[in-house]
Amino acid sequence: MRICIATTPIRPHPTPFPPFGSMAIIQAIKKIGESAYFYNIDYHRYKHEQIVEYFKGKEFDVVGISAVVSTAYAYTKYLIKLIKDIHPGTIVIVGGNLAASAELLHRKANADYCVIGDGEIICQNLIKAIKNNKTSDNELNKIIGITYLNSKNEFKFTGYDHPLPAPMIETPDFSILEDDKSIKHYIHKHSEIPTFSPDSKLDKEKKTAAVIVAKGCVARCTFCHRFEKGYRVRPLEEIINHMKMLKEKYNVHYINISDENFGSYKDETLRLVKKMKEIGLTWKAAGVRAHTVDFQTLEFWRENGCKLILYGIESGSPTMLKVMEKKITVEQNIKALKATYEAGITTKVQLVIGMPGETDKTINETINFLLETMPYYSKHFRKKIDYIASINYAQSLPGTPLYEYAREKGFIGKDIDSEEKYLLDISDKNASNKDHFINFTQQPLLKVLSWRHKIFWILFREHAKVNLKISLSKLEIFYSFFLMLINKFFKIRLNTPLKKVFDKYDIESASYNIEKSQRLADALRLLMPWNKFTYPFLLIIVAYRESKNYRFFFRLIFEHLKWSFNISKKINLPNITLRKIVNISDTSESLTIRKGR
Repeated sequence: MRICIATTPIRPHPTPFPPFGSMAIIQAIKKIGESAYFYNIDYHRYKHEQIVEYFKGKEFDVVGISAVVSTAYAYTKYLIKLIKDIHPGTIVIVGGNLAASAELLHRKANADYCVIGDGEIICQNLIKAIKNNKTSDNELNKIIGITYLNSKNEFKFTGYDHPLPAPMIETPDFSILEDDKSIKHYIHKHSEIPTFSPDSKLDKEKKTAAVIVAKGCVARCTFCHRFEKGYRVRPLEEIINHMKMLKEKYNVHYINISDENFGSYKDETLRLVKKMKEIGLTWKAAGVRAHTVDFQTLEFWRENGCKLILYGIESGSPTMLKVMEKKITVEQNIKALKATYEAGITTKVQLVIGMPGETDKTINETINFLLETMPYYSKHFRKKIDYIASINYAQSLPGTPLYEYAREKGFIGKDIDSEEKYLLDISDKNASNKDHFINFTQQPLLKVLSWRHKIFWILFREHAKVNLKISLSKLEIFYSFFLMLINKFFKIRLNTPLKKVFDKYDIESASYNIEKSQRLADALRLLMPWNKFTYPFLLIIVAYRESKNYRFFFRLIFEHLKWSFNISKKINLPNITLRKIVNISDTSESLTIRKGR
């Protein structure tokens, strides 16, 4: 059979994270005696004409599309149409998180099959059935983990398969990326994509690679989508042998552990990090549960090569942690940040705001949390002008309680046309982009959009005092602000007292989704506190910053004024997990998928 596995663009620019899912499917197909072409659109960003030429020249029997994010719907639909127009007989299979909208993919995008969950065994069974022409309703119903439209045009889901056991998790075959000529992007010098760690002592010529130690997650956050249950750790010997290969073959010295729950298996993790130290590797972990670590564990990690870890803090509000079903307390998060700082490991706080239940009160709780943890702010960030944190607005993704809440409350229609309209609207949007955001809060959009500005505003003032140690008088700051305005409008470069201070510090931020402020905005932040007296003026600035045009600007202002003067307004928002609030229902077998695992 002629088989192709294709990726879809994940973000506006190619992600440095390797296409492990596609690689695993290619490796699994090979085990049943088939080979597959790899068409890595996410990396190469092929133009329409190139894609047409490619598929015209190949005439594949089967094309598997890896749609790992739900924001890939528009592109997935485009790609399926292109493939079917060129060769109507090609069978298209869609896998990845977008398959949570499987019925939509079948009825609106013309996908033949969707794979739900770990795809390795499922794809093996499905490919064998297609090859042997065993695709009747009865035969397809025997293949666990797929969706399709049966002979009566009814949507069918054959049920969840068992999660892939740890010993069967494929070790990535990087020769696939060598053949694709993309290997240098995914295994790169620290100087080329410097997101590994802010530690300036790292050798910028040595290389970084991502490694998956385990699959799955122990949590069930209400904004996060997943098909599979459980958390499975790969055998230690396989992990270490893979890391040794990366070092010997590709000169990799920095390992980016890309798990969601690294460290949840404590004993295995301690053995792993000790082995990593023995073979001379430095590492970071991008997903750690805050309640699974303590000072002793973190100190051991640091002694064995750990430079940076990231926690899913998400909020400093007890109410919002319940709504999100984080199953962790504010106090546990504070304890983890304190222990991380004392152990000498870098971290930064990552937040999700704007979930149902968010109010000024919960935002203030988050701000107070950040102020309380300022003493544990990473040393590597203390000389950067910007306060380093990641703050994203909640994104409603299919297969999550948040998405079903949006459907139940009428923000997203329950019919298939409305669902498609929503997925088209959020296509190609970053998590850091506010265009995907649905305002669930029963409060004016301008107020909600001001929350991220408010957090950064207040935290910058504290950061300037505690870390940057800016001690200029109000008069000097006002004078600097005035000169900066002149510089901006007249395109000149008058020096200012504040610029002399800022010149001592690093102006580069450490991540793609950190807010990078202008120095003019910093001067205004230092001049003016965020309080009830300055709020009206600051809202006008926020409205200007967030508006796409003048009409939108005045609409934001008018809606806020109308809401503010409505003395009978009531806010009735959830204060417990969305999972207990939402009544997830559907008339088809997509109900099982919507409920998730």
